[in-house]
Amino acid sequence: MERLKQSLENLSSQVAGLCIGQTPPLDSMIKTLEEIEVLSSDFNAPTLQTVTGAYKSYVKRMATKTFTTTAPLEQGLTLLHALVRHLEKGADFIFDISDVLQILEASFFEQQTSSSSIDSDVNSKAAISSSDTNLETESTSEEISEEDLEILSDFVGEAEENLDTIEVELMELEQDPSNHEIINNIFRPFHTIKGVSGFLDLKKINKLSHSTENLLDCARNGDFLINDTATDAILESVDLLKQLLSRVRQSSENKTKPDDHDIDIEPLRLKLQKLPPLLSNDTKEPVGKILIRKGIIDDNALDDALEEQARTGKRIGEILLENELAGSTDIAAALMEQKSTKRYTATQVKVNTNKLDDLVDYAGELVIAQSMLKQQALKDPSLYQSINQLEQIVSNIQRIAMSMRMIPIHSTFTKMIRLIRDLSRKSKKDVALNMSGEETEIDRNVVDALYEPMVHMIRNAIDHGIEPAKERVASGKPAQGTISLRAYHKGGSIVIEIEDDGKGLDRDRILEKGITVGLVKKEASLTDTQIFDLIMAPGFSTASAITDISGRGVGMDVVKDGIEKLRGNLDIRSTRGMGTCFTISLPLTLAIIDGMLVRIGKERYVIPTVSIRRSFRPDQKDCFTLKGKGEMIKERDELISLIRMKQICDIDNDSRHPWESLVVVVESKEEKRGLLVDELLGKDEYVIKSLGGGLQNITGFSGGAILADGKVGLILDMHGIFELASNI
Repeated sequence: MERLKQSLENLSSQVAGLCIGQTPPLDSMIKTLEEIEVLSSDFNAPTLQTVTGAYKSYVKRMATKTFTTTAPLEQGLTLLHALVRHLEKGADFIFDISDVLQILEASFFEQQTSSSSIDSDVNSKAAISSSDTNLETESTSEEISEEDLEILSDFVGEAEENLDTIEVELMELEQDPSNHEIINNIFRPFHTIKGVSGFLDLKKINKLSHSTENLLDCARNGDFLINDTATDAILESVDLLKQLLSRVRQSSENKTKPDDHDIDIEPLRLKLQKLPPLLSNDTKEPVGKILIRKGIIDDNALDDALEEQARTGKRIGEILLENELAGSTDIAAALMEQKSTKRYTATQVKVNTNKLDDLVDYAGELVIAQSMLKQQALKDPSLYQSINQLEQIVSNIQRIAMSMRMIPIHSTFTKMIRLIRDLSRKSKKDVALNMSGEETEIDRNVVDALYEPMVHMIRNAIDHGIEPAKERVASGKPAQGTISLRAYHKGGSIVIEIEDDGKGLDRDRILEKGITVGLVKKEASLTDTQIFDLIMAPGFSTASAITDISGRGVGMDVVKDGIEKLRGNLDIRSTRGMGTCFTISLPLTLAIIDGMLVRIGKERYVIPTVSIRRSFRPDQKDCFTLKGKGEMIKERDELISLIRMKQICDIDNDSRHPWESLVVVVESKEEKRGLLVDELLGKDEYVIKSLGGGLQNITGFSGGAILADGKVGLILDMHGIFELASNI
């Protein structure tokens, strides 16, 4: 068994090392597969032998063309691993493998050029039965084993990722309906989901993905062009598949069979089946006509092929290929005449996100240990050089670990494409989306957390910001509204801007509502920024009517809370009649912070460097106490409020007078204040540690950091500190 498992691991490594567009190492792969075949025969495992044989045949056919996807190989590997795990446990393999065998046993030409899909499962079922595998295809009520749970978990993760890809590609396809490459990019994920769900006996997922695949197959064969109707149907299929996958995930957590009896897929399947003839486009030149025009076949050959098609139901390309009337290259060229340039992807290895987070955590611990060791080495100069070398190595490990968590924000931006498409239809407004900087990289956990805040702001922009077409034209604007998403790095932060060209925020109306609900005193003098910030108060809304898009007074407070939990800030700029821009500033990573260590009394605190503007020792003549405003410091001809930590957490400074201490000028949301400190201890990178369940929501502190001497220093949240100081 160990030898069999080792051979399978070798095959996994060989598949992982494949590079799209390059000649694969077929000899070594075939040799490994032959070893698995021999070993499966020794173990009297006919099912394993059958799958290995189909896998080997597929690999041999790879020699005929440059391959464009490793999906069939990966699906076959998943099945081989599952079979070996069951064989090792002595358990029966109850899943249906016909769909994966179908993928592997289909001609390589069909798989690679996408000339046709296999629409019937009948032949593949017969092939399985003739191989004497004696498989059970009916689901059982038995509890799922740990091995099967692992297969299901891998499938759900892959399928959800594929569905996200499909949504993005569909939005691109709407802009270029004749792009065969995009259609193939959508077809392949459905084909993958269909294949794996088949042997996992997930019947509804298998049937629905198969019906959607058939619709796409008609589109790529030129029967019709993808339009809004087809896109809506495919998106409906994506949503329903996500529901079914959610049930699979829930059931795997309970170690039971998926319960999806209440989800009816038949109406959608019927709709998908009826669409091709309704959407058929006779203006597309048939494949047979293209081949005649190119002189590859004549009219008589086409007539004979059409007669055979009427009898057998096969596709023209398949008939011509079987009768050797046209070569695979000729048919592929006819089908993909307008095919765009192929996209190649780099070799990647998938890693469990929990393992990745553990790596980052341990890298942080290593940084802390190295800092503590360096502190001790100051007493022993002989160790200093070695510690410096260690510091460089640790720094590189930390940098690589952090970069592994960084992913482009593109995935979050592209999810907004469908949102805007749906909302613009629902609101009956024509809205376009412009994106820039979508390749900007950000911490994976930050990307995930950004989705909900962005959804809220885009909903508000379409419902409240963008005017109806007639109103826009009357005010000299184009009828189509525009929402712009921009991402870029600025200092140690990532900045995301969501801007619309709508009517902008009504400053006076917001202020009036703020006074009415008691958020602002009538005599208060507020800046535009402070007034616009009122819309982020819980329950605040100036909407005159509630819609199914927004207007209930929930949303912006959720946005504010979500962004502040990520140690970020939200700023609002708006010009009446011109539009509104929401600017989100976030740290590049949630695990590390650049900070200045300061001492106040006997305690040490970390101030994020992004909040610091300067530090200085004020002259006595620049220190004032103003009635109603407290202590003020003159900083570059501007009076700013002075904050003492004693006001917030009863920590005394060494000196009573500001001119005997240092003032650190800090900024939050364009507001500057001075923080009185006793000593600046140095700038460094600090690994952020949670304060724990009972302390994590304390205003003014965003976490803790283990310092070089092993003690803990609190990390100040300047926005919270300002808020606390204002309430004193």
